[in-house]
Amino acid sequence: MEAINSRNQVNIWGIRIVNIRGIRIIIFIRQVPIVESIDRIFRNFNFGNGSGLLQFWACTPSELEDIGCNLMLTDQTFMSNPDEGLEDYRRRCLENRYRFVGLETSVGNWLAGRSAQTRIADHWTIHHVLNQEDQHSIDIGGKGQLVLPVFFGHDAGNKLAGIIEFVTPIPKESYVEDFEHIHDLLKNEGLKSEYLGKTIKVEYNHMIKFTLPLSATFTDLHSKVTERFTDLEHEDFRVEYNDIEGNRLPISSDEDLRVCMAESSSKGGKFIRMYVLLNT
Repeated sequence: MEAINSRNQVNIWGIRIVNIRGIRIIIFIRQVPIVESIDRIFRNFNFGNGSGLLQFWACTPSELEDIGCNLMLTDQTFMSNPDEGLEDYRRRCLENRYRFVGLETSVGNWLAGRSAQTRIADHWTIHHVLNQEDQHSIDIGGKGQLVLPVFFGHDAGNKLAGIIEFVTPIPKESYVEDFEHIHDLLKNEGLKSEYLGKTIKVEYNHMIKFTLPLSATFTDLHSKVTERFTDLEHEDFRVEYNDIEGNRLPISSDEDLRVCMAESSSKGGKFIRMYVLLNT
């Protein structure tokens, strides 16, 4: 049962996967409300003078909704100009268009899956290093990429509707402008997304987790840490992380945090692990 894709009509079918006595059953669910909104966003997106591919991964609840969701690559897509590389990537995605993404599912460098887990946007720029042992790195090749989680409005409880994926033949220095453009188009449709950022895990007397935008400052990081570790509010402490070579480095300025975030992005890391130490 296929979705119909044309310039005038688009129907999207979501899926629910259930297991009954060991038999895997796929139930197709028609998703109507978001169809026209995503279609308008794709049509109104400004590609500038470059080529690009826009596609949408629809999210439907899994059998156990609290542990993940089913992502289905829909037939809803838009390409600014014919491009053999982008068409080949699209074909590769369609070969595995139904995927379950749990909170602990290993998604490697598949950014759409990672965005479904972290619920924040991410991008693949010229600064990223390809991991040839990772299947998605092989599929994406030397292309650039931006992914955004799409949420229904507040009235729907910020429920994840799916993931918008934007792919370019050549990676960009940054996809911040593209993110802001799509973010504005989503707002016009009563939908929303989350900022470009990273998940941060910080160890002190226990582990905490939060997200920071790529534009975050050292003060933002310090505030997040003291907000969660309240006993540090009147303590003199420092935050450290391990760089790509395994060296433990301090984060004591905006520049230190920027380098840390950029390095994590270049490695394709799903999160950044940091450590709090008291200054004695």
